[in-house]
Amino acid sequence: MRPAALILFLATALSAPAADLASIRIGDADYVSLEEGASRIGLRTTRSLPESTVMLKSGAQPVARLADRSREIDLAGLRVFMGRPVVLRGGVFYISREDYDFRLVPRVRPDLCGPPPRVPHVVALDAGHGGEDHGSENPTLGTMEKTYTLDVARRLRHLLEEAGYKVVMTRDSDVNVPKQVRSEIANLANADVFVSIHFNSLWPNRKTTGLEVLSFPPKTQRSTDSWSPGHRDDSEPGDAPVNSFNSWNTVLAGCVHKQLLAALHDGDRGEKFEHLGVLRQLKCPGVLVEPAFISSDAEAAALATADFRERIAGAILSGLNDYAASVRAQHPAAVASPGPASPPQGAAPTGGVASPRVQPTRPSGP
Repeated sequence: MRPAALILFLATALSAPAADLASIRIGDADYVSLEEGASRIGLRTTRSLPESTVMLKSGAQPVARLADRSREIDLAGLRVFMGRPVVLRGGVFYISREDYDFRLVPRVRPDLCGPPPRVPHVVALDAGHGGEDHGSENPTLGTMEKTYTLDVARRLRHLLEEAGYKVVMTRDSDVNVPKQVRSEIANLANADVFVSIHFNSLWPNRKTTGLEVLSFPPKTQRSTDSWSPGHRDDSEPGDAPVNSFNSWNTVLAGCVHKQLLAALHDGDRGEKFEHLGVLRQLKCPGVLVEPAFISSDAEAAALATADFRERIAGAILSGLNDYAASVRAQHPAAVASPGPASPPQGAAPTGGVASPRVQPTRPSGP
């Protein structure tokens, strides 16, 4: 085998940790044994109570809790939604091959995610909505989403530049930029990572609070909310450009999710999938964050304060630093890409947050 072909073969094998795991067909998807998959990445399974649940542990340390017929898992203390439900069959727990490869492995063993992307140096920030597109509004307080997304993006730009990153903004004024143009701006700037900033709404519900982090679904997987009663299966048969980074989208989402939850101390509505136009054409890892509900009386009042918006920006910066550390760890020191200084000592790219507060799943997308 030629050296180039060997390198390609090894890269392909590493990018699919479940490739040589035995699988069974359940519904329209391939599933692998959770016990065998866990062993592959240095974890063990232990049965939990009720018997329809199982724990993944590293030694005595809990890593994840999964349940039969549920897509929702507790992963290192964070609420995470998978693309398909876990299945208990014949006393064996099974997880879909895509969820194992693209949801579980990246959070536990990013070194098995195949060739890493570039160490982040150029960050694309996308302030959601703008111009005639106000985004969500809070009629009681007279506030608009587009105003707060731009303010947080500007604050985050300042923090990122101070930390040594180069920043490109998809908009820096009150204008409406089409979704596909936003990703094109990031691609033309050769961005290494993309963060779209939004705020959630369930108006006229004024009580629901919490944060969400969304990434683009892998091929053949549905948006999280499409599993709700009355919603259609919106899975897609082909890959979008951003699907080249499925594993690293998950690493990025986990890092930002952890830091937002720690900073805001609010309800954890989870990491979810959605076929978002602003992410579809990206040529780098990307996520969309919704740190708060503008429809909530409490969170809208907090959003009106500069301190809360600065906390959001600071948390996203910390998440990006954690992500950069995780990517950097996969690059040999001699060939590591140039980038900002390493994050502070103690930063943990894929660690967890204890006891997140859980809110119900939102019924509609941003």
